[in-house]
Amino acid sequence: MKRQMRDARPGVSDTEWEDRKQAARTATEAYVLGHHLREIREEQGLTQAQVAASVGISQARVSQIERGEIHHLETMRTYAAALGARITVSIEYGDRIIGAA
Repeated sequence: MKRQMRDARPGVSDTEWEDRKQAARTATEAYVLGHHLREIREEQGLTQAQVAASVGISQARVSQIERGEIHHLETMRTYAAALGARITVSIEYGDRIIGAA
C-alpha cells in the first residue's frame, strides 16, 4: 500500500514523505494523549467545565485537548496537574532514555 502511494506521487521527495509520516505520528500521539486525559477526568467524576475552571481555559478548549488538538506542552502539563497527574518528557536516542522535563 505504501509503495502504491509513493508510485502514484512520483514528484514527492523522500524528505517530504518523511515529514508527512512525522506529522501523522505526532497527530496520533496527540490524539492518544487527549484520550487518556479524558479517561482520567472521567474516572475522577469531573466534567469538562470543572477541569476548564481549574486550568483557567474554556470548556471548549478542554474538549479540543481531549480530541487531540494539542498545541502547547505547558497547557497539557497544567491540564494534567488539575487531574493530579504529571506529564514528563524524555529524549530517546539509540538505547538511551534521558529525562528532559
